[in-house]
Amino acid sequence: MSTFSLLLSRVIPLSWEKRLREIRDSKLRRLKIEKLPEAIYAPDLTYYKISLCITCMNRLYQLEKTLLQNILDNIDYPNLEICLVNYNSTDNLDSFIRENFKSYIDKGVLRYIHTTEPKTFHASKAKNLAHYFSTGDVVCNVDGDNFTGKDFAFYLNYLFNTIGENCIVQFKRDPLWGTVGRIALSRKNFLKLGGYSEDFYPTGFQDYELRERAVRSGLTYKKVQIDNFLNYISNSRDEKIKNLGDNGKDWDYYDQENRKIFKAKAEKNIFVSNTEIDRLIDLRINFENVNVRYKPYQP
Repeated sequence: MSTFSLLLSRVIPLSWEKRLREIRDSKLRRLKIEKLPEAIYAPDLTYYKISLCITCMNRLYQLEKTLLQNILDNIDYPNLEICLVNYNSTDNLDSFIRENFKSYIDKGVLRYIHTTEPKTFHASKAKNLAHYFSTGDVVCNVDGDNFTGKDFAFYLNYLFNTIGENCIVQFKRDPLWGTVGRIALSRKNFLKLGGYSEDFYPTGFQDYELRERAVRSGLTYKKVQIDNFLNYISNSRDEKIKNLGDNGKDWDYYDQENRKIFKAKAEKNIFVSNTEIDRLIDLRINFENVNVRYKPYQP
C-alpha cells in the first residue's frame, strides 16, 4: 500500500476519498512519457498473437474510459486480441459492448466472454476465464481501470522476442501501485502454472502470487518501469471490495489471508494451482451461447 493510500485509510473520510484520488490522478501524478525504441517495430521480429485480458463486474464507468482507448492505442499491432470477461455485470455492460464494439468483435480484435453464473466478484476466477478463453500466444492481464499506453503490445512482443518465451513480465513502478496486476507470460506457461489460484479469497495478493509461483518454477522475471504504460484510474477502498459480498471484510483482510495460503503451499513446494478443476461451463462468447470445457491447469 502506498503512503497516500495508507493516509487515506487512516485519516480521510470515505466520502472524500474518491474525489481526492481523482485530483491526485489528474493534477498531481506526473508520468514521464518517453520515445519508444524503434527496435520494437522491427519487421524481422516474431509477432506473437497477444491477448490483453480484461475482467469487469459492475465497473462499466471505468471501461467507458479505458476500453476504446486501449484498443486504439494498440490497434496497429498486427496480431492483437482484447479478451474481455463480463463477470455477470448488472450495469449494462452487455448493451455497451453490443452497441459500441460489435465492429471490433467482427474484426477479431475484441473477444467478448459473458458469464451469468457468479453472484460476487472473485479476481482469480475472473482473470482465469479471460486468460483461458483468450486465443493468444502471450496473455497479459490488464485491469479494467488501466490504460495500456500507446503501442504497449509492440513493446510486450519485443520483450518476448528478446528475453524468450520462458519469462514473466510485470509492469509496475512504486508508488504507481495501480498496475501491479499488469502481468504477462506465454499461454503455455500460464496453463502449466494453472493460472491464478482459485482457492484464494476473492481479492488480494493474487498477482504477486502468480509471479512468485512462476519465478519459483523457473521463469525469468522482468519488471518494466516505463511510465508510458503505467497510467490507471485509482480505486477507493469501497470500490476495491464493492462486488465481493457483504461480509464485513476489507481488502487488507483478504490480502493477508491469501498470503497465508501461498506461504503454506510454498512450504510444501507446491507452485501449481487448480489441478482438480476440469468441468463444462455455460458461457456466451461474442454473444453466442456455448457449453465449453474449462481446465486451467494443463502441465
